[in-house]
Amino acid sequence: MNEREQILGLLEDKNYEELYPILEQYHPVDIAQLMEELSENESINLFSALEFDTALQVLEEIDSRKKYLILTSVEYNYARKLIQEMSADEVADLLGDLKEEEKRQILSLLEETEQTDLIDLLSYERNTAGGRMTTEYIAFPKELKAKDALNRLAELAIDAETIYYVYVVDSQGRLVGVVSLRDLILAPEDTCIKDFMQTDVKKVNALQEQEEVAKLIQKYGLLALPVVDDDNVLLGIVTVDDAMIVVEEETTEDILKLAGSNVDESIDLGQVSIWARAKRRLPWILIAIAGEIVSGRVINDFSAALQTIVTLSLFIPVIMDMGGNVGTQSAAIMVRGLATGELESLSIAKNVLREAAVGIILGLLNGILVAAITYLWQGQVLLGLVVGIAMAFNLTLAAMLGTFFPLLWYKLGQDPAVASGPLVTTFLDILGLLVYFSTATWILGL
Repeated sequence: MNEREQILGLLEDKNYEELYPILEQYHPVDIAQLMEELSENESINLFSALEFDTALQVLEEIDSRKKYLILTSVEYNYARKLIQEMSADEVADLLGDLKEEEKRQILSLLEETEQTDLIDLLSYERNTAGGRMTTEYIAFPKELKAKDALNRLAELAIDAETIYYVYVVDSQGRLVGVVSLRDLILAPEDTCIKDFMQTDVKKVNALQEQEEVAKLIQKYGLLALPVVDDDNVLLGIVTVDDAMIVVEEETTEDILKLAGSNVDESIDLGQVSIWARAKRRLPWILIAIAGEIVSGRVINDFSAALQTIVTLSLFIPVIMDMGGNVGTQSAAIMVRGLATGELESLSIAKNVLREAAVGIILGLLNGILVAAITYLWQGQVLLGLVVGIAMAFNLTLAAMLGTFFPLLWYKLGQDPAVASGPLVTTFLDILGLLVYFSTATWILGL
């Protein structure tokens, strides 16, 4: 019997005396992962067996549906205590995933002032800095002395998301500086914060895209980034753990788009219907079908050449597949570079020419190799020359188009991942066949 079966057996028997020591050995993240695999009743029973601090950490790790299930299943006062101890951004994310009736049910567990704060957070789009921020930060007036700041810090730390940065504001709540915990501890007791604070504060507007927030946190190695409004009033902070979630979501989104399967990240894949998945992929499949029909038309237009030299058909899959592979590779490199900000300052022409050089090298090497294989296989020098030249041109073209499409979409203000995958491959199938048969017609005189 493995530990999972043992835990389920103890839960079923309500043998909490033996269950507690086992659960104490588990990290809250591992318990949360276990709960995701359990049924609703099993999850509720397991959660009820946890001590409060562990239960709170587990609650913040499980998905929104399980959160809602737990909070509406445990005793009312216990649910109130749990949600009041949860971080504001976690509660806001939960509410953002719920239906209106469910949202009102969770909000009823909170005090009126807490409800107002959460409703303010929910007014921001989820993929913005405002939608990702937490309001549980520490900010002091710039006239406050270091010793008084430390005393107040000890009182406020328990409710703050992070204490490593203390933000400094003026009388209007505008952000004017930041002080690290280290500098605050080392500062002379009677020195005002404004005398040793850093005024060059990295910050973001509440409406800024979450991807840009994650890039700034990564670029400057920050543990948190302050969020302000148009008047520079401090609204909240985005912490590094939230930035990591953003990076994961954006990476997942790009991978799905590269594959032509644009699934909404706010929805758990386990809850997406089969029809919904098919509907999201259908447009790209239709584009691919249209492209392949055009490819068939290209082959039909060169049918006379195929009838003259039937062996030309043997190399169609090689020409098409190699072009698609190189094009997708180039597109993936561009999408990643744009996502991380590495290619932001480079022009379309510069990137296309640089990748074209890579394509030429790949094309020449592979062209020579395929030409040699064709000659050894078919014993025809000119046929080997046709396949080799077509391969060289096709791979060069593939690298250029795989770079061009994502960059063009980016310059137009669109997501570059959309232009990759099926779209690049479809274009390259058509152009690859045109290059191949045009080369054959030219060299073989068909």
